Amino acid sequence: MKNRFWIFIVMLFTFSFAVYAQEEGETEAIKPWTDVITNDLNPSEWKWNKTNASRFTIRGDFDGDGFEENLYEGATEIFSDNDELTPLNLDTDLGVYFLVNEGDLDGDGGDEISLMSVYRDYSNVNYFRIFSYTGNSWREVFNCKVHEYDCPNYRPTKEEEMFCYTYKKKNHFNMNKVVLKHHDGVVDMISTHPNGRYAIEHIKIVNKRAVKREWGTIIEPRTDL
Repeated sequence: MKNRFWIFIVMLFTFSFAVYAQEEGETEAIKPWTDVITNDLNPSEWKWNKTNASRFTIRGDFDGDGFEENLYEGATEIFSDNDELTPLNLDTDLGVYFLVNEGDLDGDGGDEISLMSVYRDYSNVNYFRIFSYTGNSWREVFNCKVHEYDCPNYRPTKEEEMFCYTYKKKNHFNMNKVVLKHHDGVVDMISTHPNGRYAIEHIKIVNKRAVKREWGTIIEPRTDL
């Protein structure tokens, strides 16, 4: 009986210490798509719950001056440690699902960024957007319709969520980006075709604008839309 008592005490102490370690030591990485606390009854009550530990940070030469700076995600804006860069105001107060340096897509010396905003709704339809910094401000180069489970840091679990993941892996694309390839000045992306199917979209960027947008081959019928 005495042995059982001490075993119980040891197990209780171990459990308490594990809980404390997870709270104090941040032993488990925070998943970006679960950083937003949601209330199933009312999206207006969703809260910004990100900390410096979970904030997206990227580095690059975004203004094309030859010097690199950092960009950080905030609840309502993307801001830099370079005070000369004007913040990018977001159309949301819950931050973004991801923030990626896409490199110099238009060949002007400055890196472009991509992101997907977190909106207060239950729809999984969203917009992948690319921004470029020019003239002391951020300009949206283009956007295309995607699903929130298409964002690069999402861990797919359902069948309908697996398509982009398996397609990119099979074709040796970058698993951490929505932009698939950049070749001959053309960006290839998987996005949602107007007929509701996934397709490759070809985008040519010149002078901070998408001047050529053509749809490639439709690569999977969508039966769940």
